[in-house]
Amino acid sequence: MARRWRGTATRMDFGLDDEQEMIVQTVRRFADRELRGWAADADRAGAPPERLHAAGAELGFFLDAVPAARGGALDGAYAHTTRALRGFELGRGCAGLAAVLETNVEPALAVAAWGTAAAQQALFASLAAGGLATFAHDSRGHLAIDDTTPELRVSGTLGPTPALATAGHVLVAARDVLFLLPTGNVARQPITPSGWRAAQWATATLDAHRVPADLVLARGAPARAAIAEILAWIRTSLAARAAGVATGAMEHAERYARERVQFGQPIGTFEALIRLRDDALTGAAAARLMALYAAWAIDTGAPDAGDAASRARVHAGDVVARATVDAVQIFGGYGFVNDYPVEKLMRDARAFEALYGDERLGRVLAARAEILTSGDPHGPVPR
Repeated sequence: MARRWRGTATRMDFGLDDEQEMIVQTVRRFADRELRGWAADADRAGAPPERLHAAGAELGFFLDAVPAARGGALDGAYAHTTRALRGFELGRGCAGLAAVLETNVEPALAVAAWGTAAAQQALFASLAAGGLATFAHDSRGHLAIDDTTPELRVSGTLGPTPALATAGHVLVAARDVLFLLPTGNVARQPITPSGWRAAQWATATLDAHRVPADLVLARGAPARAAIAEILAWIRTSLAARAAGVATGAMEHAERYARERVQFGQPIGTFEALIRLRDDALTGAAAARLMALYAAWAIDTGAPDAGDAASRARVHAGDVVARATVDAVQIFGGYGFVNDYPVEKLMRDARAFEALYGDERLGRVLAARAEILTSGDPHGPVPR
């Protein structure tokens, strides 16, 4: 159910409905009791715990975007606002494990919306059997695609992308083509980056790889529109999770500041640290609200949904980078030791900036092109 923001000229209601409140509380308990408990060992191992899939499936992850008629749990329209609410709580728990729990959403929604019957059968059967899928955006143009025939020929490097090491399918957005790529005969190279180490990252190498026509979801202008919509979905989710990581970092910092004593008093009483934490929480609260607005815009079909999602992701990326560094500063020298949680959070923050393209650069290029092509009806500015 989409979040309801009911408004009049004098009043707006930002309250959650009963279902959303139940989801938030359930995911919060899961994040606090399970994800935070697993996070350190999963980070060191570079892999999620074996219990993650069973625990996540029990709470409705993995199949929540798969139609009920196809063995999933989705009955009706997908609620991105509810996803943002739960994403914030998952971010408080562990960003890397959250990425695994959320990985099936974009492929499932896209294939349901634009996929052929063959694509839907292939993906949904795999997911219903416990498989994973992921999304890869070729934002830098590393793939060479021959789309002059009904089937595609694809060459180049894909990723690095979370969950690609174990995913059975990848939804690929590249230039003017959107397609579903089964990974059974694709050469993959698992990697363990510094951030989201438990997210099962990998790259894939394609050499004139054939993609059947019935796995091509869209081409040309329809593909560009679909890719923009998918990016709005995932950027909103990333923004919510980043806000959760920033909030979690400050929760750890507050707990430590209450326990750590210097000069005969807890360091949490020092004005400088209070201000540091307060500013970080202000930024995280703003990032959470921006993510929720973007999700609401998607759910209601607002024309600014894509822009709202992009700006939410950019702001949340800035907030989480600053908040995690500030948390390390509050911990002092212990902040750099992986026996304490904030060192991991500082590394995790970087992944939010690296994924799915540089929106800031995109807006610079778009603004420059608009100025150069539109001209100035009022003439040059006097010097």
